[in-house]
Amino acid sequence: MRGFAAFAVLASLCLASCAQAPARAPESAQAVADTSEPGASTMPEFERSLDTSTLTPGQPIRFENPYGDVRLRFGGYQHLIEWRGVYQQGDVPTRITLEAVNGETFTIRARLPEGATLAPTQRVDITAYVAQGHDVSVVTERGLIEARGLTGNFHARSASGPIAFRGIGGTIDVETGAGAIEGQLDPMAAGSRHRIVNSTGNIVLGLPSALDAELTLTTSGVYATEFSLEVTPLPGQEPNKQARAVIGKAKGNIEVASRRGEIRLLRRAEFRTP
Repeated sequence: MRGFAAFAVLASLCLASCAQAPARAPESAQAVADTSEPGASTMPEFERSLDTSTLTPGQPIRFENPYGDVRLRFGGYQHLIEWRGVYQQGDVPTRITLEAVNGETFTIRARLPEGATLAPTQRVDITAYVAQGHDVSVVTERGLIEARGLTGNFHARSASGPIAFRGIGGTIDVETGAGAIEGQLDPMAAGSRHRIVNSTGNIVLGLPSALDAELTLTTSGVYATEFSLEVTPLPGQEPNKQARAVIGKAKGNIEVASRRGEIRLLRRAEFRTP
């Protein structure tokens, strides 16, 4: 009983002293608070835009974004295009804008005011939903180009950004500098052609067993493949070797080329109903 009473007295003293002591922030939080200027924020601020437009049947679409990424998705069956911009402007007076020009080609381009230069804190990323039956071309500097489920032809160029694609219904023609390329190809129709090229990045392609295409693969790097290849050395040249593969029937043609990057061909899983 006396032990219980002593415990109660100690508990009450602890509560009293704790109630009188002021609350203390962790040292790391205090350091941030002490070194931050009034009104300063460590989190980037984003701006967003949303636009739509009607297209004429078969009207090609072009995206030009030297300041960030471009992501493309299937946008339905009506002749419409929807595009969204996510901007990081930073604390600078000049602003990036997205300009749409509806001509023979519907063009969406990221722009700065004339004479302005891009600040290190500035970028804009574009996501667009493309309707069925429209060919698309994209140009970036270092930004990602990603396309999924497009039904028309897909043309992409980047100075050094990565390129990724899958579920493309038309012709694929993509090229980048040091950027990697990852793609999934579907069975090809007779006479169709794809072109997949970079300089030093790796190229990884997922292919079905029924691709029905002849592939020409050129690089000074290595081949990593789950399909049979016939390799021909090209001494004194760069790239220094060329390989040939036929997957399924030789209906279509695919050119894959890299100056020094690895070329990897993976077999895609095929799902069959019992």
